[in-house]
Amino acid sequence: MKKVLAGLATILGLVACGEDAPYGSIEKFSARDSMEPYFFTATSRGPLLVDIHGSYLGFEGTDVVSAITKGMERGMQTRPFKATTRMEEAESPAYRVIWVIAPPKNYNANRICKGDIPQSVPGDKATFAIVFCVDDEVYRNMSGWMHKDFDATSEHFTKFVGVVTRDLFK
Repeated sequence: MKKVLAGLATILGLVACGEDAPYGSIEKFSARDSMEPYFFTATSRGPLLVDIHGSYLGFEGTDVVSAITKGMERGMQTRPFKATTRMEEAESPAYRVIWVIAPPKNYNANRICKGDIPQSVPGDKATFAIVFCVDDEVYRNMSGWMHKDFDATSEHFTKFVGVVTRDLFK
């Protein structure tokens, strides 16, 4: 009974927050129940490759690259790791996380893993596609958004990246 009440309270809280929440994310696809073994493999001997594409006002250039890599590293408190955007630094470049900023609504995660990155389509708030790829296969696909009042330098964005990272590799 307690679990049912806790679940209802969570749902009511989400409904009440709606678009006023600073960020949100959802899992769109997962090839496996757990990504943890793949995360361990990808980070056991060196940095995880993070590939960042696209832009949205306030989420551009080195600010967003730095915020995503640092936010991902801070997000996994149970297993520290390093992230890199340089393929030659990644120990296992076949394991990578691709961030697409302001993706079109109908983006195809399978094509993203194969290197076909869609052009940004800015909307009324910053949106993100986050895809964990192993070779050319999608292992987990998530999407997220940030409230329009925040940018890549905000603490809310760093927290958002951490939440997404934990969800991506759970």
